[in-house]
Amino acid sequence: MSGSDEQCREVLERAFEYLDGEMAELDCAKLQAHLEECASCLAQLAEDEKLKRAIRDGCPCESAPEQLRARILVQITEVSVSAG
Repeated sequence: MSGSDEQCREVLERAFEYLDGEMAELDCAKLQAHLEECASCLAQLAEDEKLKRAIRDGCPCESAPEQLRARILVQITEVSVSAG
């Protein structure tokens, strides 16, 4: 690992957050800067991306049953109202 062990650990723990586009812009920039310097983390991220692609390609998309979707929406609404 070219970076510090702590930096590498954080990058690897947040790899899927990064690959899914769910990482904040500033965190994403820091992660990308680390990847430019750390071949080990870059290689692991490439493996994680292959795994993600294999899972996506191997699993047909199925919609959740309508009753489940409705229950989830009710729970989200209840949490949002109680948190507000």
